[in-house]
Amino acid sequence: MGQEMNAAAAETREPAVAFMAWVGLGILLMISLVAFLDRQIISLMVGMIKDDLQISDGQIGLLQGAAFGLAYPLFAIPLGYASDRFSRRWVIFLGMIFWSLAATAGGFANSFTPLLAARIGVGIGEAALGPAAISLLGDSFPRHRLGLVMSIFSAGALLGSGIALAIGGAVIHWAGQGLTLPGLGHLAPWQVAFIVTGLPGAIIALLVFLVPEPPRKSGGQAGTVPWAELFAFMRRHARFLSCYILGFSSLQIATWASLAWLPAVIERSYGWSIVQVGATLAVFTIAIGLPGQIGNGMIVDRLFARGIQDAHLRYYAGVSLVAALCGVLAPLAPTAYLYLAILIPLKFAMNFGGVQAATVQIVTPSAMRGRMAAIMGTIAATIGGTSGPSVVALFTDHLFRDDAMVIWSLALTNAIFMPLAALLFWFGMKPMRTTVAELHAVR
Repeated sequence: MGQEMNAAAAETREPAVAFMAWVGLGILLMISLVAFLDRQIISLMVGMIKDDLQISDGQIGLLQGAAFGLAYPLFAIPLGYASDRFSRRWVIFLGMIFWSLAATAGGFANSFTPLLAARIGVGIGEAALGPAAISLLGDSFPRHRLGLVMSIFSAGALLGSGIALAIGGAVIHWAGQGLTLPGLGHLAPWQVAFIVTGLPGAIIALLVFLVPEPPRKSGGQAGTVPWAELFAFMRRHARFLSCYILGFSSLQIATWASLAWLPAVIERSYGWSIVQVGATLAVFTIAIGLPGQIGNGMIVDRLFARGIQDAHLRYYAGVSLVAALCGVLAPLAPTAYLYLAILIPLKFAMNFGGVQAATVQIVTPSAMRGRMAAIMGTIAATIGGTSGPSVVALFTDHLFRDDAMVIWSLALTNAIFMPLAALLFWFGMKPMRTTVAELHAVR
């Protein structure tokens, strides 16, 4: 009788737990959206910042790439460790408060150095989100759903990028020639945009405490797995992890390059205004990227459920080549609309964040997930986030020596790094099958 009552109680509780897991995913999606909005708003204001601060494309590349990519590795691993040991909700909350205030501080910068410091602060704060959120979601959902779940979470980056373009264009239009505020003096339109988009995050951060904090599923309790065991796991699967992280880092280079420079490409090559660029790219980013983010995760989940244990790498080995071809052909388009149309397959494929995150969760024991997500994310952010925007600027400043040639700098970046990613994924498929099989055997 008692067993029947316990079973009935568990049966009653299970839907509530499942429902709250989806609620938590929705809140983390919103937080991810805010993070990417704060990160990407600068891409729409390249021309204005260059003119006001008298800086080069190379310095703009630092603001969009290295400022984040160099801060992230310094803090992602210790924050990943904190995610394995302490409350993951508190890690996210404190990180969000920090990056929101740093993003707002960018609105008060009047030279390159303080703006660089503010962007570094955004990178430091956002280093808390990925490891903690991915660990939470990995313990909230079954393995066979993680591709979809991580893709939904990663859609926040996509939505944040699109909304940053839309809001940035609207705020710049509203601010006109700038605003003069009591005690603050005159603020340029781009400074107003940083403040308007940065401050709300400090309030939205409170929502994280509505996210359930599930028990860690396997591999020991929080904080009990020593670093030595984690490093032994990484050495044992070094071939898979190397192909995985270098492949996705190559895709990150191309992705970050596009996120940072696509607005400038449309503005410089096709003569569009900032408002027109922002509105059009916002629609393009969400309309193509959102189905890509969810669709890529669903396709990989279905392949994995059918027993294709290297589905995550196999899928992206193919789509990377298609995306590379589109990226190379697009600059031949005579109009901006045709240019964007040719980029549709590339934009669809570039939304791989969920697949990338799910791959780590599938092969890693639960008590290591926060640190593994942090280490893998650190490497990808360092290589991709730092290099992507800067590679385009390097080609523009030193190879083509012409700001108008940024469209071909972006194409060259795609032509190099996307086929490289496909090759690395191909080499990583067999070791991934071995790694997945080992964890399955342990369970």
